[in-house]
Amino acid sequence: MKTISPSAQAISLPNDATVRRKPVNWQRLLFALLFCSFTFLWMLPAIWSLVTSFRYETDIQRDLIGFIPFPFTLEHYQRILGDGLVARWFLNSLVVAATRTIVQITLCSLAAFAFTRIQFKGKRIAYVLVLVGIMVPFEAIFIPIYLFFANLRLHNTYTALIAPEVASPLALFLLTQFFQEIPMELDEAAYMDGASRFTVYLRVILPLAIPVLTTLAIFTFLGTWNEYLWPLVSSTDRQALTVTIGLRKLAETFGHQTRDLGLKMAGAWVGGIPILIFYFIFQRRIVSGIKLTSGFR
Repeated sequence: MKTISPSAQAISLPNDATVRRKPVNWQRLLFALLFCSFTFLWMLPAIWSLVTSFRYETDIQRDLIGFIPFPFTLEHYQRILGDGLVARWFLNSLVVAATRTIVQITLCSLAAFAFTRIQFKGKRIAYVLVLVGIMVPFEAIFIPIYLFFANLRLHNTYTALIAPEVASPLALFLLTQFFQEIPMELDEAAYMDGASRFTVYLRVILPLAIPVLTTLAIFTFLGTWNEYLWPLVSSTDRQALTVTIGLRKLAETFGHQTRDLGLKMAGAWVGGIPILIFYFIFQRRIVSGIKLTSGFR
């Protein structure tokens, strides 16, 4: 049996003077408690809507504010997903959101390249008009746009859902600010190698702008998927509805405003689950995108 010398014991077993507890950071602890409290309060309506979607309608009418889904039912989800048009509405939303995102990023990046890399007459005036467009809300031009597409007989089509906001002044402004930070020496080196302007745009500018392009693409897709006002007035045919409008009208067909709350909550979650999945997949990119866009002066 091995014996441990007193000197070894002194080394392996430190005395109380050397072992000190770290002081409690009460400020950080208080901040964490406040953060958790506000997060819970913010999530409370979402939790209530999720629980309500699994409750029977009779239980909801008897006890509206209930957070225990007992007895449990999938009736509301079965009624929504049992409608054959729900898949069509999801497809419409996917086509509209994806197409608008691709076209908007392409057009705005080309315009930003022209503003930052090409000298032409009226560039300053055109850029000022872009800045003015940021300050004009969509509701201010809502009626002219509606009449324009009505005269062209384009309502209830993908074109009417995609085209109105395909050119975003805000996206153009952010891309212009980002492109200005890219050194002009890279363009000059590419031109010396015989590259054209489009090659410089495609091979030099776009690879360096992937962070801001990805950020704008994510926010454009999410904003288009959740869009409500324009699809509500532009699409009247049930085949042409997006998922946000289709689920709302589907819930209205089953009941009136004060009833079928469980069905309405189930519809909200059916339409929101793809966005939640999208957010969890691109969570880091969304957070970094918020930091990136907030850094523009």
